Order: sequence, then structure tokens, then C-alpha cells
Amino acid sequence: MDSRSEFQDLVHKHLNSLYSYALVLARQDAEDLLQESLVRAWEAFHAFDRSQSFKPWVFTIMRNAQIDRQRRRRAHPADAPLGDEKEAEPVVESPLCSIPLAPEDILLRREAVEQVREAIRHLPPLLREIVELRDIEGLSYHEIATILSRPVGTVMSRLYRGRNLLRTYLVEPPQRPDGKEIGVRNDGL
Repeated sequence: MDSRSEFQDLVHKHLNSLYSYALVLARQDAEDLLQESLVRAWEAFHAFDRSQSFKPWVFTIMRNAQIDRQRRRRAHPADAPLGDEKEAEPVVESPLCSIPLAPEDILLRREAVEQVREAIRHLPPLLREIVELRDIEGLSYHEIATILSRPVGTVMSRLYRGRNLLRTYLVEPPQRPDGKEIGVRNDGL
């Protein structure tokens, strides 16, 4: 298999995870970040160690690309987006179990998954990133430490803090400045 086909197969296999991680890092600019990261990954693919996992390697490239993008924005603040755009929602359909469920059960599960996603979106960026990498993407502590260039102990402690804060958000939803709960519908439904 040639390098191009191998790269395409690996990207296709991990595309949902790559996009989800881009959303964590860049929110409304996720597609741009993903594209830039894949270009960088392709340019460096000749140096990729095939004995290593592809996903953490690309995550590292993506994180570094986002850091570079933030540095450029600080150097040229007029180029930065206004930040009022609505956050992009990932379109990921993954069955929670293989047993067919009644429509009411499916709706309840989707609502629970959406509550967890909403709570994750409200975590501070450093904690959100680690929770996403560990609990959503299933990476090991060592892989996360490599991606973030932090010691494993730091990853573990931030994951612990992130999970505790997430638990707090799920038990007691975060409040907006106007005192209303975030994610609560006010239309009586």
C-alpha cells in the first residue's frame, strides 16, 4: 500500500474522533483546524512511526496547530472571529447498545447524552480537553500526556478535577449571568 492510500485509510478510520477533538480545541473554527492539521499530518507522514498509534500523533499535530493559530490571532487581533457565532454541534450517531429500544427510551438516552455533552462544553478548556481525550476518545494517560506535553500525574489530576466539575454540572446545572440555568428550556416543555 502506498503512503497516500495508507494516510487516507487512517484519516477515514479516525475522522469522527479528529473532528470531535477539533471542536474541543477550536469550536466554530473546527473544520479549519481539522483541515490545517491534516495538511500538516500529510506533510509529516513520511516521518510517522508506524509502531505508534495514529490518532494521538494527529491529535498532537492538531493541538500544536491550534496553539499556532492562537499565537497568530494574538499577533493580529483584527483577524480573530468575533466569538458570537453559535458553537458547531458534532453530528455523531453512535448507538449506545445493540438492543432495539422503544422510541421513548431512545429519546431519554439522547437527552442524557446531550446533557453530558452540554456539561462538557462548560468545562474550562484545559479540563474539557483532557476529559474529551480520556473519556470520549479513550486515549491512555500516557498518550494524553504526550499530546499535551505534560506529566502523566498532571493529566490524572486534571482529569479528576474535570470529572468532579462535570459531575457538579450534571447534578446542579451551571447558571448564566442572568441567573437562569444553562440548557434548560423555558417554553414549558
